[in-house]
Order: sequence, then C-alpha cells, then structure tokens
Amino acid sequence: MRLLAAALVALLVASCGASDSERIVVAAGTTIVDGGLVDRLIDDYLATGADVEISVVGAPTAEALELGARGSADLLITHQPQLEAAFLREHPDADAEPVFASEFLLVGPPAQQLVEPGTDIIEAVAAIAGAEATFVSRSDGSGTYAKERELWGLAGLEPTEDWYIETGQGMGFTLQIADQRGGFTIAEEGAFLASTPALSLEVVPTGAVPGLLDNPYRSIVVESGVNRASTALQQWLVSPAGRSALERANADLFGRVVYRGSR
Repeated sequence: MRLLAAALVALLVASCGASDSERIVVAAGTTIVDGGLVDRLIDDYLATGADVEISVVGAPTAEALELGARGSADLLITHQPQLEAAFLREHPDADAEPVFASEFLLVGPPAQQLVEPGTDIIEAVAAIAGAEATFVSRSDGSGTYAKERELWGLAGLEPTEDWYIETGQGMGFTLQIADQRGGFTIAEEGAFLASTPALSLEVVPTGAVPGLLDNPYRSIVVESGVNRASTALQQWLVSPAGRSALERANADLFGRVVYRGSR
C-alpha cells in the first residue's frame, strides 16, 4: 500500500503539465476519499475560482503523514490525534486546524443477537471476543484501526485468535470481508453509509460512552508560510464558505449531517 501511494503521488505530480497554476497534493484518509466527501469539498473550492491544480491521494492516516514528512503531499486531512501530535512535534513549520468530525460505529451481521441494544461499546467488543465471533480489522495504520485498538485495550483484550481477521486494507474492502464472513468491524460512519447499498451489515446500537467514538479530522499544511495554495485551501475549509460546502456535501451524500463542522 505504501509503495502504491508513493507511486501514485509521483504520477500525479508528473502529470500536472506545464501550467502557471499552483499545484498541491492532498493526502486524506481513505474513509473520506472513498466516501466522496473530499471530492465534493474540492469541487466546491475550485468553483470559487481558485487558480490551483489539486490531486487527491487516499491513504490511511499513518501513510498520509509519512507522505507529508517526505514532501510528497502538501496538505493532509487525517484522523489519528496521537500520530498527528507526533508529526507536529517533528515538523514545527506545519500548521494544523480542526476541520470536521464524524463518529465511529460498531457494525455487524443483520439481526445479530450477540450484542444487545444499548450495550456499552467496551462490553460489546468484549462480548464479541468472548463468543469468538468473527471480527474483521483494517490493521492498516488508519485512524479507524487506532480507535479499534483503543477499544480492545479498554476491554483488556489483545485479539490474536482465528476469529480475528486482519485485512491490511481500507474501509471499503474491510466492510466487504466483514459482510461476506458475517462478522463485526469498527467503521467510520460516512464510509459505512457510502458502502451500505452493497452490504447487509447493520449498525449495532451501543450505549453512549461520552466522546469515546468521536472521530475528529484535522487539516495539516506541511509547510506553513511556504505553500500558499495549501494554506488557502485550509483556510477555506474552516471558513463559513467551507462549512457551507460541508453542509451541502452532507445533504447530497447522506441526506443528513454525518460530518460536523469543527467551528
């Protein structure tokens, strides 16, 4: 996956052509790329008349941050606070802004009876492990995988048995495997909703643990003060115009608010 993303970035940069427009590469989480959110926001931004060429690479957060560290991406949109904090410590010239947030969900086979409605999410994953029910993990360095690992840790568990399947792939593929195997997985809400027409998986309604399933996204300009086009896009994302574009994207893609503006 890492080599593929790096090759794609190189191809995108090389194919930009001889234009006077500034060019930037946006590396964003696969959840918001595959679900269509990033394309919708960028289309609205370009419609403002911004004179910039934008290429988008979908990558797990760990990989997106690595692309930024190597100078292969200019603006990052990620959702793993610990990795983001480490990146910002190592790159003091970078500038980060919260842009929007969604939620994580536990999803599983239709009409499942293993996890009762309203069960605490930590008790829910413990019940899945106790029953050795199939659980499918992204295991790919994404923010979704980090949240999953946090939940196992809070439950005092380290799943390694045959019922625990690691795909090493993005959200869409992982959901397909969970669907085929009649298993459970942790999914980002927007990515799950974008995939539901092809799935039989359903949301497992778990009890509220305040803040635990929140999923904040940040935009990070890798070289603040140097890459003006990246800074301009970031500023637009957090502006009233950017928030309006986010509202339209929610309505068009999901028919309701899934991604909440951070300001």
